[in-house]
Amino acid sequence: MIRFFLGALLLISAEANAQSEMAYNKMDSLGRRDGQWIERFPARMGEEAFADWGSYSHGRKFGPWYRYDAEARVTSIENFRRGVRDGEAKYFENGALVATGDFRGLNPDQKFDTIWVLDPVKDIEMKRVLPTESGSVRHGTWRYYDARSGRMIRQLEYVLDEVVDKKEFSIAPVDSAWYKKREAAMPHMQNRYYKPPRGKQVSYTNPE
Repeated sequence: MIRFFLGALLLISAEANAQSEMAYNKMDSLGRRDGQWIERFPARMGEEAFADWGSYSHGRKFGPWYRYDAEARVTSIENFRRGVRDGEAKYFENGALVATGDFRGLNPDQKFDTIWVLDPVKDIEMKRVLPTESGSVRHGTWRYYDARSGRMIRQLEYVLDEVVDKKEFSIAPVDSAWYKKREAAMPHMQNRYYKPPRGKQVSYTNPE
């Protein structure tokens, strides 16, 4: 917990704190979350504390949402539409990109959503009806990377959460000169981590 709050203090300035008190965690006239929100989750059941930052539109998440670990580093960036994940997502480990792919959001206003997809075997478009309770499904190409070298190790092709193609890639041995040089140049090895655009830092302190 001490590391958690130290990371927070390093992440945000006093000026940004003052702005957060005015701008974050607001409700609309119907009591729904609206505008930019910071949501904090304490450590529990062996998991470290983390925080989420993004925007609501009358109770529903929209646009990019950032998740931060206890060291104030971004661990994921997910896009939302109508309150469900939709579009590109990126995941990080100790500041290094480890996975990227796309989600297909399902219509939360209906019990079922109808989607036309290309059948990879028959090469024709087919209609699929899915229950929307899951919120979203993986759809399209997902790529996975080795956190130390940054090289791609796996590529999966999804059609509505079903894997239709898979490729595995080998990487250089850990003792190779190329591997060591590549690892030394990565941001997380130089204490440089992904952060949101300037002026959009996140505070872990209570904005109220």
